[in-house]
Amino acid sequence: MKTSPVPEFHLDKSSRLPLYLQLVNSIKSAITEARLHAGDVLPPERELAEMMDIARGTVRKALLQLLKEGVLVRNQGVGTFIAPHIRQSLPLLESFSEMATASGGQAQSELVGYLRRPCTPDEHRILQMKQDSGEVVELTRIRKINGITVSLQIATLPAQFLNNISELSESLYWHLESKGAPILRATQQFSAAVTDSKLAHYLNTNEHEPVLLVTRTGFTHNDRPVEYTQTWCLSDYCDFTIELHRKNP
Repeated sequence: MKTSPVPEFHLDKSSRLPLYLQLVNSIKSAITEARLHAGDVLPPERELAEMMDIARGTVRKALLQLLKEGVLVRNQGVGTFIAPHIRQSLPLLESFSEMATASGGQAQSELVGYLRRPCTPDEHRILQMKQDSGEVVELTRIRKINGITVSLQIATLPAQFLNNISELSESLYWHLESKGAPILRATQQFSAAVTDSKLAHYLNTNEHEPVLLVTRTGFTHNDRPVEYTQTWCLSDYCDFTIELHRKNP
């Protein structure tokens, strides 16, 4: 999170539209026009009210509306800031880094686990390992946008694609591409989940909070699976859109 110059919010006191809704729309417009970015901290209610010469209660009502919509996030003792939003339009295949960039943010990862181990029977089946005792690399990373945690991801891939953790860049997809195994297609499954103590710790939230679990298998040339990931997403920050077409008669 960072403190940035607050853009001007133009309110028309002669308009029939309530001032709090005008402020809601002005803040949304500032985000859309990239005058405000994910992680930018807003001034306190009192300062905003003084800047615009409106009642503090009007500012509070606008901020509460934006908090309810997930446009803003409030951390006790830190302040109110612009929430990051990962938006993925399916079936477009994008990496986390690409989605973060498209949303106007900067992708960041915090590696919290790296393990080289024998694959499990399920991983052997999913990744179509040639040997029963084949090794995989398991990466556990906290995914962030502009320093704000949005998800926890556990990625599993055949060990041959990552001999040393120092080889890994910000994007796993870019790394696999450099190894001659670009992700060309993927299957993706969505399911509901709740945080346990471990997830709550990594996602900086409470236990038993609802999250979205996204399970993905990525395939490279010759339809070979090279990536199996499970990502627990904070639903306030992640949107997935699917375009549907009616079957022709």
